Amino acid sequence: MKIAGLVSLAGYLPGTALNDRQVQNLCAYLREHTLLSEDYVGMIESERKLPGTVETNYDGWISQPWYQTWVNQLPEKKRKDPFQGAVERRRVPMDPVSVRETTRPHPMMPSDAETIAGAMALLKWGKPKEEIDLLLSHSQVQDNPLPSNTSLIQHKLQLSNAGAYGIDSCCSTFVTMVEIASNLVRSGAKKNVLIVCSIIDSFINDKGDYYSVNTGDAACAAVVSAVEEGVGYEGSYSLSRGELHDGIQFRRRAPKLLKHVSMLPSYEQDFVTFYNPESVRAIGAKATEYLHHVVNVLGDRTGIDKSQADFLITHQPVAWAPNAWRESLGFSESQFYCSFEKYGNVATCSVATNLLEAIEKKLVGANQRVLMASSGAGENHIALYETLSPELVANVLRFAGSNQDVNAMVENRILK
Repeated sequence: MKIAGLVSLAGYLPGTALNDRQVQNLCAYLREHTLLSEDYVGMIESERKLPGTVETNYDGWISQPWYQTWVNQLPEKKRKDPFQGAVERRRVPMDPVSVRETTRPHPMMPSDAETIAGAMALLKWGKPKEEIDLLLSHSQVQDNPLPSNTSLIQHKLQLSNAGAYGIDSCCSTFVTMVEIASNLVRSGAKKNVLIVCSIIDSFINDKGDYYSVNTGDAACAAVVSAVEEGVGYEGSYSLSRGELHDGIQFRRRAPKLLKHVSMLPSYEQDFVTFYNPESVRAIGAKATEYLHHVVNVLGDRTGIDKSQADFLITHQPVAWAPNAWRESLGFSESQFYCSFEKYGNVATCSVATNLLEAIEKKLVGANQRVLMASSGAGENHIALYETLSPELVANVLRFAGSNQDVNAMVENRILK
């Protein structure tokens, strides 16, 4: 059996500044190798950042005329601390075509965000995109209910030799896709698998709801391929608890802060909704227990105890959860990274974002074992061991480096 693991990892995190070489090479790749609209490429080129903005608590809530009404309708225990540890989050730009052509413009389509993230992962990987033979994707918010975004992403990335599968275990899906992709490569069924995931929360965020402060926009992508002995995927374990399926759902409803006027629309749409309060309470109360269970079974099945992991990466649904999980699993602060204050809950992108930034900040490096553990509405839980390959770390750090570093990467890879 082959050895497989992550060899590239990238994140489209709106508003992230880029250096000159990153701008030049990313725009060149997007123009030459993808069908992404020139509107978005032009934004990157002119603004020197990934399209979108950083939304602060002041921007999104405090500065709004309805802010005090929002505070007054919060659950009583949340009124003294309405932001619950949330500080800022990222927002994609409005779709330029809809701005020009409609009276009701909408945010960037999820497939466009996914195309940017996928292109960044392929650029970092540095090999011809024709070598990708499978795309796995998860769109927490899709362009359309049917079909899924998977084949559209494949088309926009011009992956001429790749099949495309949609995978969904909600917020835990990135880890689920690493498990699936690694085992497909290990078995020889596939050679190089591109993973893409996104949450464009701007479509389903009801700012009148108390939980709306916690969530933001992101898209992430990774490549899984054969790696050298001693690194890569080492095992995983997952378990679902379907009795809690009705806790967190997309439900069609009116916004929380709405004064109905008979001559105007109801403004009903799908919003994230805590549908069954009993299930929601059970999810919160049992979150640590459920995460412990999958980590402990993973240890039993692989023979690798959690104490043998060098670093921990988790989901970040609310401010308190990641560090509570870290402490309960016995990891020190230096063995852990959480980006909740920067991005909030970015759902299926949380684990990927935290791993990416931990590598960029050199908190974890090549040949170190990472425990990835995540929950997901449904209720889905998964834990996975991955020893980081030198190729993955080198690819991430080259792209995150100085102009000189990025130039060196490009000279040796696909953009000449």
